Amino acid sequence: MTRRLNRMQVSRKYDYVVVDCGPSLNLLNQNALSYADEVIIPVTCDYLALVGVKQVLRTLKDIERHLHHAVRVAAVLPTFFDSRTRLAREVLETLRGHFKTKCLEPVRTNTRLAEAPSYRKTIFEYAPQSHGAADYNRVVDWLVGRQAQTAPVEQSVAA
Repeated sequence: MTRRLNRMQVSRKYDYVVVDCGPSLNLLNQNALSYADEVIIPVTCDYLALVGVKQVLRTLKDIERHLHHAVRVAAVLPTFFDSRTRLAREVLETLRGHFKTKCLEPVRTNTRLAEAPSYRKTIFEYAPQSHGAADYNRVVDWLVGRQAQTAPVEQSVAA
């Protein structure tokens, strides 16, 4: 049985709800986007991924136009970054040039990241000392830091 997320109930209990969607823009993912207030767009460091980012941005505009629901791009997260390849460096520079401060530091290519799912574990369970875990911890720190920056303002308004 499928359950529908209730935005009001969830927002009272949690600061963040992370919905990890696959890389396609199917109906399920579009429904998830229509629920979201903001997104972090992961982008692999290859040429075709840049084309995919354009499609995601178009989809966000379509959701706003058709459903009257704006979804903000909180950040773009470069993934599978290998600093040894020119293509990866060029993709990173392109993302930084377009998204400026919304482009997070990249998640480096890491074998442990690829292995973890086959053991049915997160990277933090499988290889907590790996570069992949460190890179994703940095993303979590960024997200929590954003919450900490806005929390005092919200508290002072409520007081």
